[in-house]
Amino acid sequence: MLLFTHTTGIHFTDEIVEWAVLRKNRRGTEKLYEGTLPLPEGFFEQENAPLFPAEVLPEIRNNFKGIVTLALPSSQLLMRVIELPSADADELRGMVELQIDQISPFPVDQMTVSYEVLHQTEDHSRVLAVAAPRKVVDTLGDLFKEKNIYIRSLDAEILAWWSLLVAHAQAPDKGRIVLVLEEHTEFSMIVVDDGVPVCFRSLELFHNFSDEAVMKEVSEEVRYTLLSLEAEYGHRETDSVLFWSEAEVPPSLVRMLKKACGADVSLHDLGTLPPLAEGLALRTAERGLHHVELVPREWIELQRKKRIMRIATIASIAVLSIWLAVVTITGVVFSIRQASCRRIRRQAAIYEEPARKAQAAREAMLSLKEYSDRSRSALECLREITAALPEGVEISSFTYKKGASVSLRGTSERADPIYDYFQQLSASGLFERIKDQPVSTRTIKDRRVSTFSLTAELPKQPQEDRP
Repeated sequence: MLLFTHTTGIHFTDEIVEWAVLRKNRRGTEKLYEGTLPLPEGFFEQENAPLFPAEVLPEIRNNFKGIVTLALPSSQLLMRVIELPSADADELRGMVELQIDQISPFPVDQMTVSYEVLHQTEDHSRVLAVAAPRKVVDTLGDLFKEKNIYIRSLDAEILAWWSLLVAHAQAPDKGRIVLVLEEHTEFSMIVVDDGVPVCFRSLELFHNFSDEAVMKEVSEEVRYTLLSLEAEYGHRETDSVLFWSEAEVPPSLVRMLKKACGADVSLHDLGTLPPLAEGLALRTAERGLHHVELVPREWIELQRKKRIMRIATIASIAVLSIWLAVVTITGVVFSIRQASCRRIRRQAAIYEEPARKAQAAREAMLSLKEYSDRSRSALECLREITAALPEGVEISSFTYKKGASVSLRGTSERADPIYDYFQQLSASGLFERIKDQPVSTRTIKDRRVSTFSLTAELPKQPQEDRP
């Protein structure tokens, strides 16, 4: 699991572009930073003005982190609260698409459709179905892609305001409440029964409060909306009307709304709530299974493939870099070893002739030492063999091998002295060991005699004295 995730919310009005970046971790969600930037002068007054002032993006794009979410005003959306049986996500989506197909003036394949579950029990789900023209969505996506920014999420402004109201305990959870929201691009209403919305409606045509006809239209739209809800949910008295606005609300409009709704109207400053960009980022950070998402599925798939390609490219570059580093290090080590080898060979060439002469001198010295050593000479060996010779034993053959061994042959009238002789020689310190000791009896000139042969090995030359 990641230690933290980032989300970026972007909201634009006819005056400013605002953004907020949140970071979510195990301890909760914190705001990293936020900002606003004025729109280019006369941007929306120009002919065929784009949907979004993309020229401001290069100045602020370095602030964006994680999932980038953009809000669409309710004037660009088709919204309907519908009652459906509880089902899994795919079945709910299928039912929502059928409902949108029935009420939309455009074919469903020209719309991007989503939904949000407002309230759900085991058997029943209250769902807000939302649809946006695919042309609008694609145009916004292209404007951002031209600046190398990819929209990962498209949300509804009115849902972001509703989330902020709920998060800051500004949405009563008892009785029927009518919420009216007026903020530059957003002029809409939400009808709430016991804390659960039953209606979202855009009032985008009525921003001009200086015209009394406009105020009458606003109050008439609100009254008509409440009457239409009676057909679906039955009659219910309105407990209060909460009017949230950044602009001053004329007293005459307040009186008209009070008469249309039959309830008191209280005015609230929309500026006391956090910026809408923060609400968008918060909704994305806390996204659930049944959450409005107007980004087309193929966008998500394309972005997923691009992420995989980017990761694969980075991994390939990393592997290639490691391979090049290994090859470079190996080449450097090989060059150093070659240089060392050449240096050693040059030094060896200098000392080769003196070393060869020293080795020859050493061999000559050891040879001289060996031949000058009389402790194991033939005469000394003969003396030792003769000294140990028992009475009655005669030596018939004596063969001496310098530094190796002495071979003997002899005879005796009896075998016992021969074996005594073997023991005497074995106990001698001059010989290392006695081997090949066959004893046999034969007749020589009508006389029975015992014959023997042996090899007495001389001690080997010590290792340190060898050449």
